[in-house]
Amino acid sequence: MNQNTMTVLKSKLAVYRVCYQEAKKSKDLKRMILLGPIISDLRDEIGILEE
Repeated sequence: MNQNTMTVLKSKLAVYRVCYQEAKKSKDLKRMILLGPIISDLRDEIGILEE
């Protein structure tokens, strides 16, 4: 996979993680539930591409 694609995925992961942390601080369970699977999918995709 192209290095630019990997960079984009890692950037997205960083943004979603910050959003998740903000939701956690404000105890916004609705946002946490929405962001959790997205973060998990991005981690999985990055892991597959790094193999």
